[in-house]
Amino acid sequence: MKTTIFTIVFVAVIMCTGCTAQANSSAFTNEPMNDSIETLIKEFRKEKNVTYVNLPKSLIQIGMQMADDEDADKFLKQVDGIQILSFEEAPQKTKDKLFNHINNLETLGYEPMVKANEDGEKVRILLKGDEKVIHTLLIFAIDKEDCSLIKIDGHINPADVNDIVDTQIN
Repeated sequence: MKTTIFTIVFVAVIMCTGCTAQANSSAFTNEPMNDSIETLIKEFRKEKNVTYVNLPKSLIQIGMQMADDEDADKFLKQVDGIQILSFEEAPQKTKDKLFNHINNLETLGYEPMVKANEDGEKVRILLKGDEKVIHTLLIFAIDKEDCSLIKIDGHINPADVNDIVDTQIN
């Protein structure tokens, strides 16, 4: 499970190479928000000490040229974009609010792929799609010191995700 998260994060970091942007700080609001993932990302990227990274398809293609991994290339060709929110420096109140919204996504058509609590780390991997194609893959991880949300959009073959996981485990 941790291998899956680290694999996807590793791919994102390879492509990221210097494209992070520090989100603007804003007042913390207690207003209810629409739980769509797009609204969720838009709202949280404005929070104080939250880092937001957006990797469009064009940047992903550049990253594919630098990578020397056939499985990663096969996977990344199916990806239209990656968005990353990092809450490493964010207050605990913000992290808790995000965790509550992640739990509510199941009611909006996101299916849990992995739900785990291990050694103080909570991991949720949710997907939206069907058995033939994954349209959105969400990876949420929180522990005592860090919290991150990764959203991968595209037309992803579920078997290709399994292939990447298998190569990382073996």
